[in-house]
Amino acid sequence: MKHFTDFLRVAININLLFCSTIICAQNNTDSSNFVRNVKLGGWIDAQYRYEKGADNESGVFQIRRARLDFKGSLTRWLDYRLQTDFAPNPRLIDAFATIKINEYLQLQVGQFKIPFSLENKLSPLDLELTDNAQAISTLSGYNDITGISSYANGRDIGAMLSGKLINAMVQGEKTTIISYYVGLFGGNGINVKTDNMVKDISARIELCPFVRNLTLSVSGYWGKYNMHYTGISTNLDGYRIRYAGGAQYTDKHWVVRTEYLFGQTEFVNYNNETDKYNPYTVETIGCYLTLGYWLSFRMTSGGKHPSRIAPLARIEYYDKGMVDSSPAMYYSAGFDWWIDEHLRIQLAYNLQQNETTNQSKHKLTTLLTVRF
Repeated sequence: MKHFTDFLRVAININLLFCSTIICAQNNTDSSNFVRNVKLGGWIDAQYRYEKGADNESGVFQIRRARLDFKGSLTRWLDYRLQTDFAPNPRLIDAFATIKINEYLQLQVGQFKIPFSLENKLSPLDLELTDNAQAISTLSGYNDITGISSYANGRDIGAMLSGKLINAMVQGEKTTIISYYVGLFGGNGINVKTDNMVKDISARIELCPFVRNLTLSVSGYWGKYNMHYTGISTNLDGYRIRYAGGAQYTDKHWVVRTEYLFGQTEFVNYNNETDKYNPYTVETIGCYLTLGYWLSFRMTSGGKHPSRIAPLARIEYYDKGMVDSSPAMYYSAGFDWWIDEHLRIQLAYNLQQNETTNQSKHKLTTLLTVRF
C-alpha cells in the first residue's frame, strides 16, 4: 500500500507540474514558448472476463488499465512523452524523448515500444479486439515466453533510429513508400535494468506497394536474456530470436491485418548427475488474420462526433513449442463500438481448440473504455 501511495503522490505532483506549465505557456503568446502543443489525456478500461475450460471456470471483474498520458513538443525538433498506468499495478509505461533531425532520421531514447511486428505498435485504443493474438503476446514483449517482460506492453528501454526514406504520390495522396525503425534495447522489458552485458537489437521495415492504405512489414528481434531454472538465475545467457512478416490494409471501412511470427528461444534443464545446466531450443510459431468493417452513424441529429461500430473476426494458429503445450487454433468474434469519442464498448468471444487433446476453452470478454 505504501508503494502505491508513493506512486500516486508522484503522479499527482507530475500532473500539477504539467498543469502549471501549461498555464504559464498559455499566458505567453511568444512562438518560442518552452512548451508547445502539450496534450494531457488518458483512459480507463473496466473489464469483465468469463472463462471456461475442461476443468476450470472463472468470472472476473477488473480495472484493466487506468492511464495518464502526457506528450508534447519542447521545440520544433524535440518531442517527449510520459505515460503511466495504475492498473493492474502502478508502473511507468512510456518515458522517452524524440529528437527530430529530419524526416529521414529521428532518434528516440527512453522507454517505448520495440519495433517488432505490425500489431505491437497499435495502442489498446486502436486494437480492434480486446486482446492481442497469442503469438504477439508471447513474442512481442507482452507476456514473453521466457517469463521475463510480463506486463511490459510490448516495450523496452533503449534507443531507436527511425525515418521515412522514400515518399511518393499514391492515388493523388503523398504517401511514405519506405520507412525504417532500428533500435538497441536492454531486453528485460519496462522499469527493469539490464542484467547482462549483451544488448538486444530490434528492427522493422514498412513498405507501401503503391496502393493507398496498404502496408507490408518485415521485422526481427535478436538478443539474449538471463536464463532461469525453477525461478533461480543460472547466470547463463540464452538467445532469443524473433521474426515477423505481415500486411495490413485499413481505410474508412475495412480493417485487414495478417502476420506470421517465428521465434527461437533457448532454455535450460538441470542434470543432477553432471551438476550442469543443459540448454535446449524451443521454436514458437504463430499466425493470424483479423477482419473488420467499420460502420458510421449519428446517435442524435445534433451529434458532433459520429458513432462507429465494427463487427470483427480473427482466426489464428499458435504453437508455443513447449513440452507442456500443444498447437491450438483460436477463433474470435465480436464488435468494437465507439459510441462517441469518449466512450467505447468492446465484446469478444474466443474459442481455443487444442489440436492434440481436442479439448476446448471458451472465453468471453467485455471492455468498457472511458477516454478523457
